[in-house]
Amino acid sequence: MNVKRTVRRWGTFIVNHPALSVLVLLAVAYVFTIGVIMHYDQVGLGRALIKGLPAFLGELGEPESGSTLVQASIIASLFISLAFLTVITAAITTSFVEFCRKGGRVLSKVNLSNHLVVCGWNFQGHKIIHELLSADPDKDIVVLAKNEHRPLPDERIIYISGDPTQDSDLLRAGVDHAESVIILSDLTKGANDADAEALMITLAVETLNRAAYTSVQVLSAANRVHLERAHADEIICLDQMGGSLVVASALNHGVSYALTELLTFDFGSEFYRYDKPLSHQIEGMEFREAVKTLVAKGIILFGFETDVSDQLKEELKEDILQARGDADRVIVVNPVGNYKLRQGDALFIIAEEMPEAI
Repeated sequence: MNVKRTVRRWGTFIVNHPALSVLVLLAVAYVFTIGVIMHYDQVGLGRALIKGLPAFLGELGEPESGSTLVQASIIASLFISLAFLTVITAAITTSFVEFCRKGGRVLSKVNLSNHLVVCGWNFQGHKIIHELLSADPDKDIVVLAKNEHRPLPDERIIYISGDPTQDSDLLRAGVDHAESVIILSDLTKGANDADAEALMITLAVETLNRAAYTSVQVLSAANRVHLERAHADEIICLDQMGGSLVVASALNHGVSYALTELLTFDFGSEFYRYDKPLSHQIEGMEFREAVKTLVAKGIILFGFETDVSDQLKEELKEDILQARGDADRVIVVNPVGNYKLRQGDALFIIAEEMPEAI
């Protein structure tokens, strides 16, 4: 039984690693020829290698031994060297062809930090990557998906083939050291199945790196609560977003065009989150006054994020305070109440580029 198991194991290894198996066989054959030279010429290992090495490098030379077996061994070394080089060349050629067929490099693991990881892939992936590169060309971006081939040929993107629901594959993508993670829905599945997979990925990511900012696509707004419990930082409900935009466009013609322009990073104005320290001019200024001041600089202020408190709820009791995940922060858009901007607030603005200071 042990012999059968060993034979089966070696057979499996040969089938799965044909090139390596051939190289091992050639190495064994070469060692055998060296052993023949040592035995019949009565020389040490060093001298035997000197006799066999020229043949292994492709030069037969003049065999110095009168022994027929030694001469045959040296000639065998020549054939071994030719076979060895043939296998190595074939392996390199095969790797190159596979590299080209897959559209570029597919890494097994990354060694990055503060990078962005995209988990999963769908037809929106190309546009998302384009926008990310337009917004920050120097940002390291890793795509982790089940595709065997690279989903896009751009070599600025590092691609890892794997399952985003598995911790081992997430670690290969460097999720434990990532700054942000985008989780894309599998649009080939039904809403509940796709959202269940997105939930599994979110749980895995949050377990490995609680500090990473996770943005998750879900197909059904009904599943939003599950992602909130999994501590997803931002949840984009495709059904809710699409339906609301259609209604807004029907009631206010042209809204979709304006929103598309603001969400595109390669031209015109865009949405930005400004979380640098506020200048002394803006700090303590009422929101409406700050809007007027910034408009003169070509910046439109439309909202802010701040720490939640009972005092804030009283000041803005007529406004909607959007809680941000499980953080003690809220987002307010175009407040009705009189709110004075504070140091530590993040401002949401529209501008042609991110301002250096406000």
